[in-house]
Amino acid sequence: MIVHSKCREKRWVHRLHNEIIGLYTYPPGDESLTGNIYLGKVDKVQKGLGAAFVDFGQGRNGYLHEKDFPQNVEAYQRESDPTPIGKCVHEGQKILVQVIKDEMGTKGARLTAVIEMKGEHMVYMPKGHYVAVSKKVDDENRKVLRRLGNEWKSPEEGIVMRTNAAGVKEAVLQEELIHLRSLYERLENVSLRAKCPSLISRQDTFYEDLHEHLKKGKGGKIVFDDYDSMLQAEEMSGEEIRVKWGFELYQGHENIFKYYRVHSAWETALRKIVWLGNGGFLVIESTEAMTVVDVNSGKFTGKDNLEDTILYTNKLAAKEMAKQLTIRNLSGMILIDFIDMKKESHRNEVMDSLSEALISDRQRTTIVGFTKLGILELTRKRTRLPLSASLTRPCSVCHGTGREMSPESMAFQLERELWECDGDASQIEVEATREVTDVFSGKQGIHLHRLQKALNKKIIMKESTHNHPYYHITKII
Repeated sequence: MIVHSKCREKRWVHRLHNEIIGLYTYPPGDESLTGNIYLGKVDKVQKGLGAAFVDFGQGRNGYLHEKDFPQNVEAYQRESDPTPIGKCVHEGQKILVQVIKDEMGTKGARLTAVIEMKGEHMVYMPKGHYVAVSKKVDDENRKVLRRLGNEWKSPEEGIVMRTNAAGVKEAVLQEELIHLRSLYERLENVSLRAKCPSLISRQDTFYEDLHEHLKKGKGGKIVFDDYDSMLQAEEMSGEEIRVKWGFELYQGHENIFKYYRVHSAWETALRKIVWLGNGGFLVIESTEAMTVVDVNSGKFTGKDNLEDTILYTNKLAAKEMAKQLTIRNLSGMILIDFIDMKKESHRNEVMDSLSEALISDRQRTTIVGFTKLGILELTRKRTRLPLSASLTRPCSVCHGTGREMSPESMAFQLERELWECDGDASQIEVEATREVTDVFSGKQGIHLHRLQKALNKKIIMKESTHNHPYYHITKII
């Protein structure tokens, strides 16, 4: 793991056997709000949506669904009738909420009133009402942890035992639960005195994410370019993590990413086309609603029959797509248009390849299956913004469509605008790119002469050096 934290924007790279498997970016002032706890005020209750919109002091109101209220946790688990949103909250009510998804595009942040306090071995929910154990825990330990959770919690509390709780001494787990309870009590006391809306507890996303990866990783080396950051990461880490990972400080003059030859990784991760090892490629396009992926065989023809060629390319694409989900932090609804496969067994092989490659992904991904049109549907839990949204903004030319106006369109638009110019003017000067001027003027200037005669005005075209089709009327005399 290579950590660049000496600048205002912090970044780190996760590399395994010289292959990049994760990119993480933390711009200043644009940190993720996920995990933060706020005292908010209910601005509007929408009974038809079964949700409330909460002003939690971050500009756009957050979205709080009725299923994310303590009184409805059990109802939604048992699939019984929940308490209607109108009986959960009322407009103007103060409420303690936690962000579970950052805002994205036109959608506000997703909130919950079921507060979670994360510990090393468990997640404590003061009003969670249930006990759960990580699916990765074996059956024997699962029974023990579930029994302990039910013994220790009050009726309204909730506890989720994490994977690494298996085999841990009861005293250690109970001590952690007591500590998390006291943390929440302090937060409640702060919220009673706080103005509304206000931030009650902030998650340091950069160090939290770093710590989470160190804890769940199998070990290796982590290199920092900043001494204070290394110290803070070491302090957060227990002895087990420090044994697994070697903490090092890079003191070279060259940028740490250049030294480790990963400086171009972000640029690569933003490209629309991703090449596969056999000459095939993926085309990845994201919108606010979903991510769409097209798989192409490209230059690969294969040595065997066509069906085997298609299967091989699709399996490569599935493995690469699993990696791209993590690197680009793609989430929400994802549709992959694999090369058409006629055999059901081949489709199952591709899904198995994708499922196997997703094992190491820390975000929850659900593979729904192939549609009748042969498109694979999957969903990935959304918490933070995708990499593209963190590093880029909509183009000022195309405004995020990924396309620009053609020279022809710009030339015809200029012509329409000239017809509207002041009737008393005798001369008009226009600055335009060569492409626009050529289309506007026509071969040997025939269109330009025709327009000058029709308007009874002299039109002077001056060349502009813009890097996209452009014109601007600079002077009307």
